[in-house]
Amino acid sequence: MASDPAIPTQRPRSPSLVARLADWSRSGEVGRSRGAGMAVAALLLMAPLATWAGAVWTTAGVRRDTAAIRVQAAPRLAALAAQAGARRELERLLGQSGPATTLDTLARTLPRDAVLTRAGRGADGRLALQVLATDPDRLRAALRRTPVTARLRDTAQSGGAGGMVVTLEEGR
Repeated sequence: MASDPAIPTQRPRSPSLVARLADWSRSGEVGRSRGAGMAVAALLLMAPLATWAGAVWTTAGVRRDTAAIRVQAAPRLAALAAQAGARRELERLLGQSGPATTLDTLARTLPRDAVLTRAGRGADGRLALQVLATDPDRLRAALRRTPVTARLRDTAQSGGAGGMVVTLEEGR
């Protein structure tokens, strides 16, 4: 019977490393080549130490490279952070109504007996107003009616000539 070339033939399996070591130890050569056994034992002990030393060396190199990249990237990161801060501030300012819009809306919203005595922006950019009103509760109710003036918060109130002076500031 001829073998078919399409069917692969199986090669005999070679003995495993453990089987070869067992055969070698039974053969009696172990006693004669004690140096080989010592070399194998030394290699078994050195492998973890070599791995650890390589890991320490690689880690040190990566840390050194990371520190160099941080130093090199610091100016760019600072510029990006400043740019992001400026962008947030600009978005905040653009999201607010302008002072003219707020004052026009305030003029339409104030009760007839209320008078605007002072208007300005603080250092933080928030609008601050002082209104002289005979009835501060009616003033607050009128301001809550429109979205532009609804964000004004009552921060102080004191007696004045002809009524109460109510200090209002834009909320954040």
